[in-house]
Amino acid sequence: MSDSVKDADARLIQKYGERAFMYTEYPNMRFWSKEMGDREYRRALAEFFIKNPDSPIQLYVHFPYCTKMCWFCTCPVKISKDYSIAKRYLDYLCREIELLKNFCDALRINLNVREIHFGGGSPTDLKEADFDVLVDALATVADISKVDELAIEIDPRHVKQDKMKYYYSKGINRISFGVQDFDIEVQRAVGRVQPADLTERLLTPEIRTLFPNGISFDIICGLPKQTAETIKRTMEKIVEIAPDRICFNYLHYRPDIFTHQTLMAEHGLPDNFERKKLFQAGLEVLERGGYLRVGYDHFAKPTDDLVEALKKKKIQWNRLGPATGRYTGVIALGISGQTTLWPEWYFQNVQVSNDEVLYNIAMEKYESYIEEGKFPIFHGYRLSADDVERREIIHSLRNYFEVCIPNPSDIDMPWSDIFHREYEELKQFAEDGIVDLSEPDFIHITPIGLQFVDKVCEVFDAYKTRA
Repeated sequence: MSDSVKDADARLIQKYGERAFMYTEYPNMRFWSKEMGDREYRRALAEFFIKNPDSPIQLYVHFPYCTKMCWFCTCPVKISKDYSIAKRYLDYLCREIELLKNFCDALRINLNVREIHFGGGSPTDLKEADFDVLVDALATVADISKVDELAIEIDPRHVKQDKMKYYYSKGINRISFGVQDFDIEVQRAVGRVQPADLTERLLTPEIRTLFPNGISFDIICGLPKQTAETIKRTMEKIVEIAPDRICFNYLHYRPDIFTHQTLMAEHGLPDNFERKKLFQAGLEVLERGGYLRVGYDHFAKPTDDLVEALKKKKIQWNRLGPATGRYTGVIALGISGQTTLWPEWYFQNVQVSNDEVLYNIAMEKYESYIEEGKFPIFHGYRLSADDVERREIIHSLRNYFEVCIPNPSDIDMPWSDIFHREYEELKQFAEDGIVDLSEPDFIHITPIGLQFVDKVCEVFDAYKTRA
């Protein structure tokens, strides 16, 4: 194991080990306003497209249903084997798409949709005839033939090769597999048994050629029963299967919010120090296997366009992970979906919960908004100039492990004076060898500091409560 964890460091991990936010959005959602609804959303869309009529857009389409709960899950999902519930949701989802179409038609907006992502939940649980209906609805607001990327999240337990070929026929060119871990004991401890050969059987050479934009795997670090040896074996198997991208993210353990996560606790969960060792063990296997690190917790083959975007510093970070910069806005469709209109607007649709009572309340709200001809906005936020600047700093640190903070031309003082409180906090990180502040205008994350990037980002969070 490399010196970055072997030597660093129970002391540093104890000092900085408590995880910060992932900063997929800044400011955090708890600061967004519930006063922002349909009217504000329409105004933001209008302003965005008046200023940027040809702005490239991603459509994110959320399908919140699964037939079984995975104990690690933090996604907005509803567990049900009653397919009629999904059918009813699909009807309202298509009506939401119609709302978007009518809005665009009224303002003569032609959406320049470059990507479409089907997320969940388990969007592959939709029957083919119903997926046809959804794609046809999307075709009313997007020229599917001109979309650069159509991606879908795959549950390999519920998909066979014929359905993979069906997705290809619908234009899908990137697939993302929820793997989490290949060790059978770990899988049992998280309520998701999914042997490696199940995934391998789906990824024959013939099938792989159908998805030229690539194949992604999601892996979680910090699950019960994981050890350095088991994570190495999982990563060795992944290198053998050779997906194009890998998300190797830490477990987000919040049993106070996701009560089903308590089912994992009886098997024991690794502490902060063990989690860092697990991540380092997995990272080393991936890097030996030829994968390049893209930001804090993603990896890609050198040939993947994500690596090219990294070199050109065009990476954008959002809830789907690092993106290549093909789009400047995300319009979310479906319950819980999150819209981002770069650079200043965030909105989120009505949030679903896996709690039965809360789910029913949320779905009733979602449906009532649609029936009233309103976008189903739950809350939103308009970023200030300071918010935008801080978000850019945070995302640069997370994506590239460095940031340049030049002296603004209209302010005759160095950045260390402009961000005086932040600079004072960073000096402690520098003393601990986590950041390098020796170069003017730059903050560099050191090799040891890579495992504490989230804590360095937190320094620039103006909303964080400080002692």
